[in-house]
Amino acid sequence: MKHPVLKSLIVALGLCALPAMSQTHETPKEPLVDLGAEIKAKTGKDNLAKPEVTSSTPKVIEKKSEPKVEPPKVEQEHKPHWGYSGESGPKHWGGLAPENIQCKVGKNQSPINLKDKAGVGTMGLPQLDIHYRDVPLKIVNNGHTVQVNYPLGSYIKLAGHRYELLQFHFHTPSEHQKDGFNYPMEVHLVHKDGDGNLAVMGVIFQEGEENPEIQTLLSNLPKEIGKEEIRRGASINPVMFIPGNTEFYKYSGSLTTPPCSEGVYWMVFKNPIEASIEQIQQLNEVMGENARPVQEINSRTLLKSWSEQLLEQEAPRYEFY
Repeated sequence: MKHPVLKSLIVALGLCALPAMSQTHETPKEPLVDLGAEIKAKTGKDNLAKPEVTSSTPKVIEKKSEPKVEPPKVEQEHKPHWGYSGESGPKHWGGLAPENIQCKVGKNQSPINLKDKAGVGTMGLPQLDIHYRDVPLKIVNNGHTVQVNYPLGSYIKLAGHRYELLQFHFHTPSEHQKDGFNYPMEVHLVHKDGDGNLAVMGVIFQEGEENPEIQTLLSNLPKEIGKEEIRRGASINPVMFIPGNTEFYKYSGSLTTPPCSEGVYWMVFKNPIEASIEQIQQLNEVMGENARPVQEINSRTLLKSWSEQLLEQEAPRYEFY
């Protein structure tokens, strides 16, 4: 070819295919020629200009950060709430949780109506010995009652068998009835032996003189529900709740709150002790009415720690206040 530019163009076009053949790993015999540089050198123009960007060219859209979607929260399992009224009241305790089934089907449930004439008098009940000591007051309002927790070292003995005092708490009105009547308040002193068996002593209150132990309790009521508070400058010794006459009713019963476990050794003192109407009212305002209704006695026998003998008919007596 005589035209040098055309010859160079042909050579360059021929050599442009060499990169596509590089997969054969052959080494080109002649140096590669920059076609664009060659044309620019001859014409003074860059004919291999970059293509213009038209509207058809896709635009890169900057993604905005999307709000983080939180996964749905899975509520933790919790024990169903129970109370003393409405859908969570005593009639429904047995259906609130499987472990509460005894509240519904149990045959030895507490509290009961203590019918004096129906009780069997006996002198064969185990001897009751009480050994309580003074300790700093550890008090809590657990949402159902005002409770005082006790450390190890205070106990009762029944025929020489030891039960440690765990705690005592209050109910307004009383849970146990006497001959069909509820008293205004009752305290339960809960004990446990080394095998896990429970023995509970119940003391009923009637309106009367101010009770110093109850006043100490009222002066140290916790401010928050569910938080135990320690009062080192105060103490309540529950031995002061034991009546002077220690005659008591005895029967086999249950816890009076869920899960209503049975096999509880119950002793309820025959004679009430006193607290002022103002003190009882103050505790009621804190706890509300927290008494489970009385349960059927079924085939159980109510025992009395004293023996009643038939006496000759006495003339009627009249008492004046």
